[in-house]
Order: sequence, then C-alpha cells, then structure tokens
Amino acid sequence: MSCSPARGYTGLERPKEQIALVAVSSESIQGATANGVGFGAAGISLLPGNHNFQLAVSHGERPYSCRLYTVLDTYGFDTCQRERAEDIRKEKRRPRECLLSAYTKHRKSCLRDYHDAACEIALTLAPGVEYELDVPPSFLGTPSVVAYTVSGSFLTKTRTPLTSSGTCRLVRTRTVQEDYAAW
Repeated sequence: MSCSPARGYTGLERPKEQIALVAVSSESIQGATANGVGFGAAGISLLPGNHNFQLAVSHGERPYSCRLYTVLDTYGFDTCQRERAEDIRKEKRRPRECLLSAYTKHRKSCLRDYHDAACEIALTLAPGVEYELDVPPSFLGTPSVVAYTVSGSFLTKTRTPLTSSGTCRLVRTRTVQEDYAAW
C-alpha cells in the first residue's frame, strides 16, 4: 500500500487546489473504488465533479464461544535444557536458566460473525476539498455510507457530515475462527 493517494484522473499532475481528495476512514472498509479505480486508506485524488464510489465493507460482531488453550515451545525449551546441561558440565558460574513460563503462550480461540456488504455513494466533489467515506455499523440492519468534508490536520481533524448518503446491500454473513493472545 502506498502512503500517497491514488491518482484517479489522466493527464498532468495538478495542484491540490484543483483536485479533490477522497479517503476512507474505517477499518471495516475492505476495498474502495472511484469510477472503477481502486484506492486504499491514503485515498484518491479526483477532478471536481460527479463521481461514483463502491465500497466493500465487513462489520464483525463480538467474539463468542471462546476457549482458552496453551502453546508450549517444546523445541525451544528442550534446546535450552541441553544448553543448560552443557553450561553445568563446563562448570560455568551462572548456567543458563530455562523457565518453562518463557516457552509458554496462553491463547484463546473464538468465533466471530461478520456481515459483508457492498455499498455505493455518488458525490459531487469540489476543488481543493478533502472528503472521507465511512460505513459505521448499524444495529438496525444494513449500514449506509456517510460522507464528510475534512479540515484541519491529523491531530485536529474536523469532520463535517454531508447531506448525501449512500446505500449498502448485505452480500453474506460468515463465521470466522480467530485466535488471540489470552494475557
């Protein structure tokens, strides 16, 4: 992924005052295109005017049916034990320590349901303006796309919602087994 926006227009590079920048602001947005050109978190620079955006979105629910388990690095522990025995045989003053806890990891495995959606929004972009697209999760059903104008810097960003919103349609629901560090 690039740290600079994708270029969604042809021709010579234009100054920031002549183009609009559109970015996505949510981790739930898995993919985005503007007029068929894909872009990532860094966004896409477009000429002013009407543009169509398509978003692939995935919202995850809370994990459930979690089970704890322990993973032991037996190879690493056995290697340490052999090296410790060698240190003792050589009468080293401080032989290597092999704490079993150093070779143990506590994990948990959970199930999580994801709702995948395909979303669309049409926007009329102005020159020199930055925009963000977001698809917040909806507890009432299918989410919708929200567009914002953005001003300020990274630390003091101000987002102003636009009146236009986009639509989403549920594509599928899937269950995934995920693995986490337990503590």
